[in-house]
Amino acid sequence: MTGLTGRERLLRALHQQPVDRIPVAPFIHVNYVKEFFGSHDIDWVERTPEVYRHYGFDLVHRNCSAVPDAFGPEGPNWEIEVATEEIGRDQNTTTIIHTPGGDLRCVESLRWTYEYDAEISVTEYPIKTEHDLDLVMEYQPAPGAVDVSDARRAVDIVGDEGVTAPWIQGAFNVIAVYYRRLDDLLVDAVLNPTFYGRMMAYFVGRYRAFVQQVIDAGIDFVSYGSNIANGKLVSPSFYREHILPYEVEFIDFIQRQGVGVIHHNCGYARNLLPLYATMGMCCHESLTPPPYGDTTLAEAVDAFAGGGTTLSGNIDQLDLVRKGSASEIEAAVKATMDTVRGRCHFILATTDYFNENTPADRIQVLADAGRKYGRL
Repeated sequence: MTGLTGRERLLRALHQQPVDRIPVAPFIHVNYVKEFFGSHDIDWVERTPEVYRHYGFDLVHRNCSAVPDAFGPEGPNWEIEVATEEIGRDQNTTTIIHTPGGDLRCVESLRWTYEYDAEISVTEYPIKTEHDLDLVMEYQPAPGAVDVSDARRAVDIVGDEGVTAPWIQGAFNVIAVYYRRLDDLLVDAVLNPTFYGRMMAYFVGRYRAFVQQVIDAGIDFVSYGSNIANGKLVSPSFYREHILPYEVEFIDFIQRQGVGVIHHNCGYARNLLPLYATMGMCCHESLTPPPYGDTTLAEAVDAFAGGGTTLSGNIDQLDLVRKGSASEIEAAVKATMDTVRGRCHFILATTDYFNENTPADRIQVLADAGRKYGRL
């Protein structure tokens, strides 16, 4: 089979069809696009394909995500007050929501980890009590319109070069990222399942309205964040009882509309792989080996055998690509390809995005070795 476009190759690999070679599509995030061009002042939606093209990678464009409005819009009984404290380049943002029944308070922190990358996390969550959830459910206005212009632009820019896959959160991630402190959320599931179920039903249901607008932008796939309830944090029995049903329902909602789910757990996953294999997602990533995860590629291939899910990842970008020799990178690529060839549909990728100061020549080795050893 010859003459496939990048888009055809990726679509065929992700839909369990024959390809000319295994695609090579590492996760290239906004931080690396900025670093590649040496500037914060770039249009990363437009310029991400240039980075993939430079190395000869197959293009999975993820840098076109919309931003959900976790608390808005405002309404007659839902007044939002936002204050931002600047700490050098870092920021603390406090959101206070005033309702007739009381206030909700959330604090979000942005911390720059190096010149081109920052981490954003909630340090004080708005849902601290059951009463807080009651306020949200009674007074929060219906979801509003979302700016999905980046996703629409990406669809046009990518064309036949590749596919679009903007980020969304999975069902459990939505609550843990935006609304309820993780340790409390885990305890809720066991000790207060009614409260837990109300939270999941309300916030995931609301988030579906956001995801629907992303889908309607014409994208091909969603990159589906599912890393928080990982195999190091929860047991298979906990996951099966308290998380799996919500994820299956959400994945089904998305894929019924012809948009594939790329299920992302970039850390510990080994003991959850048999459950993941039942969830029906189009693709599972990132197959992270030790020391940053615990997945063994051969075991993952066995776990998903015959289940209709493409696998992606397995190449360590933290130590191997950033610090390893060219021969070590090539050997790891060859071993990966030899493990998956003829056994599963696969995309060679990194276990997460390229970090700062990843040598360009080592990234090129990854690209060249992927094409060299990916022939079927």
